[in-house]
Amino acid sequence: MQRSWAVMITAALVLASGVSVMAQPPRGGGRGFGGGGGFGGPVFLVAMEAVQKELAVTDAQKEKLDKLREEARAGFGGGGNPRDLSDEERAKLRTQMEERTKKTEESLKAILDEKQHARLNQLVIQQAGVMALSRPDVAEKLKLTDEQKTKLREVAEAGRGAGGRGGFNPNASQEERQKAMEEARARREKTTADAMAVLNADQKKAFEDMQGKKFEFPAFGGFGGGNRPGGNRPPRDAN
Repeated sequence: MQRSWAVMITAALVLASGVSVMAQPPRGGGRGFGGGGGFGGPVFLVAMEAVQKELAVTDAQKEKLDKLREEARAGFGGGGNPRDLSDEERAKLRTQMEERTKKTEESLKAILDEKQHARLNQLVIQQAGVMALSRPDVAEKLKLTDEQKTKLREVAEAGRGAGGRGGFNPNASQEERQKAMEEARARREKTTADAMAVLNADQKKAFEDMQGKKFEFPAFGGFGGGNRPGGNRPPRDAN
């Protein structure tokens, strides 16, 4: 059963760290299709200065967005580590998060105007890259078949398996870090290519259109995010 992308990513980030949800993610390994899970949902993405500039957010809107973000962060906190919870407790926590996320997204839509909200949705998908293919709304718009959904899940699992569980090693040498980054980049590129290969030509074009005009996310600074090497969007001639 598929769940909201915003729920899964926001919950994972907040419960795992308890700190800034949009912190720059480690470049190695990663989750889902895109590798790296540095996405806290629209309410946190819009906290980035570059995104606010792109949306032409007013000072009045910024105040409301800051308040909404703090409420969202506080609402998702205090759940403990999901790994320490029972299945029943995790199910209850998931339901609570879904309800909170829905309320937060409704509030966000009320703060932004229609044009701003539409562009923000494009940026969310653009930053997520092929990981956005797991979103139910994206899958519906692309008219993904059950066979395609299964293949995409297999691609995601293969990408996770290749990434291993090593994580970030603070004691690694510069050469080791560089090698790890190159290996992670290669995994991301392969996973992206494999995921795009599942789509037909019309679906690739539709997915490209969903992302709107290319936006250059800052590599560092603000609340993080940043483009992956080579960008998040698949080339139009992808096979």
